[in-house]
Amino acid sequence: MENKKLTWKHYLGIAVVAVLVIYFVIGFYFSKKFFWGTKINGMNVAGKTVDEVVEIFNKNASDYSLTIRERKGKTETLTSDQVKTKFEGADEIKQIKEDQGSFGWIKGLFGTEHYDNVTMYSYDTKSFNKAYKKLGAFNSKKMIKTANAKPVYKDGKFIIQKEEEGTELKEDIAAKKIGQAVKDGIPSISLDKENCYNNPEYTSKSDKLVSLTKEMNKKLKGSITYKFGKQVVVLDKNTYSSWLKTKKDYSGYKVDKNAMENWLLKFMYKYNTQYGWHKFKTHDGRTKKIYGGPYGWRISKDKEMASVKKMLKEGTTETREPYWREKAKVYDGVNGDIGDTYVEVDMGAQTVYYYKKGKLKFATACVTGKLTADRKTLECVAYILYKQPSATLSGQGYSSDVKYWMPFIGNVGFHSAPWRGSFGGSEYVSNGSHGCVNLPTSSAATLYKLVSQGDPVVTYY
Repeated sequence: MENKKLTWKHYLGIAVVAVLVIYFVIGFYFSKKFFWGTKINGMNVAGKTVDEVVEIFNKNASDYSLTIRERKGKTETLTSDQVKTKFEGADEIKQIKEDQGSFGWIKGLFGTEHYDNVTMYSYDTKSFNKAYKKLGAFNSKKMIKTANAKPVYKDGKFIIQKEEEGTELKEDIAAKKIGQAVKDGIPSISLDKENCYNNPEYTSKSDKLVSLTKEMNKKLKGSITYKFGKQVVVLDKNTYSSWLKTKKDYSGYKVDKNAMENWLLKFMYKYNTQYGWHKFKTHDGRTKKIYGGPYGWRISKDKEMASVKKMLKEGTTETREPYWREKAKVYDGVNGDIGDTYVEVDMGAQTVYYYKKGKLKFATACVTGKLTADRKTLECVAYILYKQPSATLSGQGYSSDVKYWMPFIGNVGFHSAPWRGSFGGSEYVSNGSHGCVNLPTSSAATLYKLVSQGDPVVTYY
């Protein structure tokens, strides 16, 4: 028998048969298993059966946890035990395998068998709501408030204080994003990247804010230095910088008139002495605090306000006394602004004393107002309004001609009282004057020569 030689056609046929056998063997292998290159939601499932893949996903669901990355470097975790996750994609995985069939396995060699939209997890809504609300990120008491960058005054100029990102959540959005992350089975979520926080409208780089800060610094030029008595008070940018208030949209600024007026009122309250308290050392060494009376210093509010406004507008610099509406003899002298030349009326002792340059020059007994509400001589610090050699004093039920009239507050003053037979003692209690200080005629004449218009008059009991 003659042996036939195999040709290339024979070899080709054998190869084709071998390939077909291998192809069908491999196809049979993949009849219940996923092809090479198959990934489901990023997990490599090549060579695994549907049941094996479902089991893996079920186990992942029971072990699932979501790391929540928050601002300020904080992280928190939700676990499957808290939200009760379940894998819901078993039917979809089964359908994927059915769609693959058995003999399309060759496609897997090209790595194209990726399925990224398979349903992952569900969760128990009640458990989820309870769990996420317990997260620190959702605790309103612990949230750091968001704040815009803003101009602040420091070390002589306005600088931009950096914004505060804060940790104020958009709670509804955050809850939805976290819930979706659980459903998708992803391991972590950044609340910042998912835009779950409120953000500042203006940052330190905002053009409007940078421009506004430059404009406000241009305003910090003027000053007023007040010098009076021993006092030196400086009104400069360290004070009025706080009066510059920015608009909410940082489109400009304005001077807070209320803040400016409050500063001026406090300045006046501190340094005005008219109608205020006076500390006075009496002829016998006692220290009296006497309130009220027209004597003293009083700042002119209108003139000072106009001057401060001008300084702010034009950036002027000046050193001066306040604009006084009323002036006293001194500001920081003996007995404060009373000085060392004054008339003292000790109504308890019913005696008038006249001091000049700190030395007693004259004393006399007197009779002051009767101790009734309508006639009592007031305790106060006043001053000699003027001097008049004679006058007629009249009131309800009386009219008297007097000599040496020296009024010191309203229609109350020193004068002669020739109708009286005695002075001093307790005469004033039941038979006092209508408020004036009655003097013997000779004493009134002496005092008239000694005092000058504007001399302080201190009356006390």
